[in-house]
Amino acid sequence: MTSPASPPRARVATMAAFFINGAAMATWAANIPSVREHLHLSEPALGLVLVALAVGCVLALALAGRLSARFGSRVLTTASAVAVVPLLPALIAAPSVPLLVATLFVFGVGVSLMDVAMNAHGVLVEGQLRRPVMSSLHAMWSAGSLAGAGGASLLLRAGWAPLSYALLVAGVLAVLGLLALPRLLPAALDRGRAQDGPTFVLPSGVLLGVSVLVLLAYVAEGAVADWSAVYLRDALHADRGVAVGGFVAFNVAMLTARLVGDRLRAWMSAVTLLRTSGLLAAVGMVLALLAPVPALAFLGFALCGFGFSNVVPVMFSAAGAVPGIPAATAVAAAAGAGYVGFLVGPPLIGGLAGAVSLRVALLLVVVFAALIAAFAGVVGRSRVIPATSVTGG
Repeated sequence: MTSPASPPRARVATMAAFFINGAAMATWAANIPSVREHLHLSEPALGLVLVALAVGCVLALALAGRLSARFGSRVLTTASAVAVVPLLPALIAAPSVPLLVATLFVFGVGVSLMDVAMNAHGVLVEGQLRRPVMSSLHAMWSAGSLAGAGGASLLLRAGWAPLSYALLVAGVLAVLGLLALPRLLPAALDRGRAQDGPTFVLPSGVLLGVSVLVLLAYVAEGAVADWSAVYLRDALHADRGVAVGGFVAFNVAMLTARLVGDRLRAWMSAVTLLRTSGLLAAVGMVLALLAPVPALAFLGFALCGFGFSNVVPVMFSAAGAVPGIPAATAVAAAAGAGYVGFLVGPPLIGGLAGAVSLRVALLLVVVFAALIAAFAGVVGRSRVIPATSVTGG
């Protein structure tokens, strides 16, 4: 008989954690246009408000290793989920900009802590099962993101109020968490493990190059998440439900590509995969920005999602393979660069949108994707290892 904390059940529980995290982030992203209209925010003001989320994520990243070492990834995953889920309706219902900023900051802290903890737990599950599971875990994050955004597209278009939808999502995720998270592996299995080596390094050499590319990828992915619905609503005059479709298309493509990502990495070199991915993402974003109708823009966002889907996993593997640095420490440094991208991305896109136009601002996604393709050779100077050996967020 399988015990509640057995590795197979823990894998399913960890998949649920990834799903919860992805659904929570997507539910917020899908409702950004509604919050913007409710609080009468300009594009530059919205960009500054979104910084609160990024700041919370970055600050939490500095605490995650220490908290995981003290309490274990099981406790940290569960506690952060308990904090994140009830904040969804609070974000949508925020009556003022200061309260929205404060709530977004706390939401960012919770999401970031959960991100690090659930990835650490995924590595622990892999060790217990003695087989790869990380790709399926990240596919579940994409599935959760698709569910959150897809549900918003359907129900908001059917006339649901944004707050009602947020309450529904919070309830569903709470039930899922109550059923699944108690089946995570015991905290004693990894409590204290993070103290075995250095918990922080400043990137240099190959790790610096990898980290810069991760930063570019995070800025680009965040731009699509934060601004695709706003762009479709403002530039192509899509209604609220249709506007979410770009984000949905992006995430459907991300999920599909992640399900076959390991096979692609076995079939071609990491450099070739990165170059192909960067070029595909750039072409997709150009199509989305030139599209005269939402349906064609959806295709562009889907191609962009296909392109970006395997960039970060390959870069994390490259970081973990840098000689002389523990894999967890190196991947944490790359992840930190990614969160810096989340920090600078919203005001960068929002500021450019206010100065020129949102369409021109989103051309940065094209530029960054092209840079990833151009400098993909950086992974050729590190021994790329399977993603399942990566131990960082």
